[in-house]
Amino acid sequence: MFDIKMSLISILAVLTVVVLVGLLLDYLRLLKRPARLGLWLAILGIIAGCVFTLNAVLPGNRFYGPTFSEVKTSQKIVALTFDDGPYPPYTGRVLDILREEGVPATFFVIGKNAEKHPELVRRIIAEGHQVGNHTYNHLDLLKADRATIADEVDRTNKVIAAITGSPAKVVRPPHGFRDAVVLEVMAERGMKVVEWSVLSRDWTNPGVETIAQRTLDKVKSGAVILLHDGDGIAAGSPRDQTVAATRLIIRELKARGYNFVTVDEILKTEE
Repeated sequence: MFDIKMSLISILAVLTVVVLVGLLLDYLRLLKRPARLGLWLAILGIIAGCVFTLNAVLPGNRFYGPTFSEVKTSQKIVALTFDDGPYPPYTGRVLDILREEGVPATFFVIGKNAEKHPELVRRIIAEGHQVGNHTYNHLDLLKADRATIADEVDRTNKVIAAITGSPAKVVRPPHGFRDAVVLEVMAERGMKVVEWSVLSRDWTNPGVETIAQRTLDKVKSGAVILLHDGDGIAAGSPRDQTVAATRLIIRELKARGYNFVTVDEILKTEE
């Protein structure tokens, strides 16, 4: 785990200086014995930058701090999650399917969208699902300062609490991007950061069968599945394919013997 509480941008700025200094030393033929130390310093700076960046954008690692993308469990369970809503009519259609199939899910809602469609948030809770925090404006938090990160989370939790009576306990940063500062802000609020282990790229609308198959190919016990009932705050792209694929995914996983739980429930089963 990386313990220095610096933002990724600050780290990359420092490493950029290191690379430039290394290249300058090499160009001026300084530090060339016993090896071209300036050049190697620049190379190491570039490698370090790649490492820090990849660990900030790829799910499934805890380099910057505690996150959850799946759980190790002997139980044959999965958590179905939806991002970027609420977004009518698609969120309602997803809820219809979940009700018909008797399946719980977790919806990571965008605060601005929740304000526009509080009835859908209330329905999510009323039908036994979990609501998570997906920030207010769906910002890339790696590009935000600490105050903005805190405001994005706090503002969304105020919206959720006003609608449901309580704030969200789990949060998913937009795109899953996080660094040490992002995780520290979430930890200060006692919120668990939830990523995913199964990604279908459904937001690109590649086709119903493709979405379903990409998901089903990667599922195993303890998986957290990411789908999208919304389209950020732009709300311009349809989600019909995700809706149709959701039914296929649920029915096939049921046939394979899987049970569905919320994020809170799956986190409690980790062995």
